[in-house]
Amino acid sequence: MGLPKPLALPKETFYVDKTGLPFYDAARLIGVAHLFFGTASAEVEDKGSHWEVRGPSVTRDYRQIEWVIEEGKEKAHDFSQKHKQIQKALNYVLNNKTNDFRGLPESKGEYPALKEFDAGLQYGPRGIDPLKDPVVVSSQGTKPEKQEKRYRLSAHDLVAASLGFSFSARASSGEQRSYILPVFREKFVLSGTLTYLRNFNHSAGGFVSEVLAALSVLIDLVGTKLPVSDFVYTRIFGRNVFSSSGYLGLERLCTYWWRRVVEESNSDALRLLKEFRLFLAKTASRTTHNQVQDLARWVADFVANPNVDALVKIQQLKARIMVAHQGQPIQGDDCALQLLNRSQNLKEVKEMMAMQLPEVPCQVSEALAKALRFDEKGWMNQFTRLENAGTFSQFIQQVEHIISRGYYREQQESGQNPDIRQALTRARNIAEDLRKIESQLRDDRSFRAWKAIFLLDVLSRARFRKESAPESEEASASEEASESKTEEG
Repeated sequence: MGLPKPLALPKETFYVDKTGLPFYDAARLIGVAHLFFGTASAEVEDKGSHWEVRGPSVTRDYRQIEWVIEEGKEKAHDFSQKHKQIQKALNYVLNNKTNDFRGLPESKGEYPALKEFDAGLQYGPRGIDPLKDPVVVSSQGTKPEKQEKRYRLSAHDLVAASLGFSFSARASSGEQRSYILPVFREKFVLSGTLTYLRNFNHSAGGFVSEVLAALSVLIDLVGTKLPVSDFVYTRIFGRNVFSSSGYLGLERLCTYWWRRVVEESNSDALRLLKEFRLFLAKTASRTTHNQVQDLARWVADFVANPNVDALVKIQQLKARIMVAHQGQPIQGDDCALQLLNRSQNLKEVKEMMAMQLPEVPCQVSEALAKALRFDEKGWMNQFTRLENAGTFSQFIQQVEHIISRGYYREQQESGQNPDIRQALTRARNIAEDLRKIESQLRDDRSFRAWKAIFLLDVLSRARFRKESAPESEEASASEEASESKTEEG
């Protein structure tokens, strides 16, 4: 008796043409996959001018599709207003199936194209400058006459775009609202529905809100192993004062996420991304202090495109928020103090930047944190000198000075006869670990990046009180003057 024959399910293939409108195309692709395959596996392949979507032939439940569209209705006013028309089109599409989704908007189509589907469907493409920015279409300052505003869609493209839009994440800030969708690489399998949080807000600006949304989507999609390469958006300000669409330009973030989190299953990388998401989520309120909101903007800038300038700003702002926390606490300072507060996360920051930077010498970092005495006021004066060091040799000199000063004070407080030469010798021995890596930090970019990571590591070791004795600053000043005279002698 032979083996039973495998069950062969009939398969279907659908063709989704590309129109060049980024958000509209992404929405239609996701919409077609869900419309005809639902929770079954849909194989999607990029063929250049179009996508092929293949999968087993299944009978779709109208109620499941309607449930997805209902979610889209909650996100957009125009979508809600046209809900009955979308339902009518859905009934038609399920009874009149087609395998070809051309997607080209027509002036005499049966259904209006909603601005939430893509800004280009409202006012037409303005063009793209690949050397300038990823914005593909925009209506700002170029609105045509009223009668030309809206294109119209076929029933099939309206339903596909409506379904895809319903899977978008909404990111808002003030009067600006954006809708974003992930873009996938050449060939992938879309199995089941796209499940992730879909509503975000941040008071620090629209881009911060968009980065928070994209970061959260990536974290939620880790288990699906979908090869996300970027995100597309359609952005609307006010009551359609202006609108634009394009790519968010998060290729570096997506590449890092795919390599470290998905392929390598690196828990430290996932923890770092979750830490960034948590910080942005907790600082979203309008009551968050301006300084913390500035930090959120630089964090979003770094997450979107890991760069040295953003990392330096993050370090500088965190140090100043720590000073404020000691005196008059500000709204959101606790979130800032917890940001990048582990040495392991700082090591992963180097991976995120894709720079070959030397490790932070823990012995030097610990000695420096102890010498700075974060529990006393005035530490920021010394810390600023470290920030302002223009070369690595100058930085080492400042580190030696602060550590030797700390040893000198320890001698005084323990009742010993203070010996500045002994303190200097101990500081030089500690700083020897820095001299060993000096040759790796000769170029300015590497030095600035490493210095920011090193100073963040020092800040992570801070343990301080919110109040300190007023005489501490006076004692600090007198000791520094005494040390200067001794060194000169």
